[in-house]
Amino acid sequence: MSQTPVKVPPSATSYTPATQDADLRSQINMQLHKEGHVTKIQDTLLHSLDAHPTNWPSAVQTHALTLLRTGEVTTFPALVRRVLEDVRHDTAAANAASETNGSGETNGASTNGNGNKNGATEGGGGSLAIPEAVVEAVLKTTRECLDSVCEVDDSSTAG
Repeated sequence: MSQTPVKVPPSATSYTPATQDADLRSQINMQLHKEGHVTKIQDTLLHSLDAHPTNWPSAVQTHALTLLRTGEVTTFPALVRRVLEDVRHDTAAANAASETNGSGETNGASTNGNGNKNGATEGGGGSLAIPEAVVEAVLKTTRECLDSVCEVDDSSTAG
């Protein structure tokens, strides 16, 4: 537990992006940065991506190079926008496929790129979906980090 944990009201569990307390979010972010948790979360993400058998970083790199070589994008900002769009698209498609078939595993293999608009995975050899195991690993680390800097304040009546 952090030496100075952020006091979080129990009502925070029902917050939505529209009702988030900006000051509370800022306090939590500051503690996460101060205590090195942001680096821990980033390291978990990078390690999980590199260790996953889908070789996601290489697939993204190959896709980006293909977009540049074919002339579909010609500037770095356009490349970043397009790659992020394609990753989101493939991830959403993989999640939908996972929900449809009930497998619960979205590892990049559940979609093969055939349904991806603009041929996002051409030259990439597979889906650009972020592997579910990677998402789970990062969520676990993030929860642990949040648990170490936050304390639910049961005496608080603020909402």
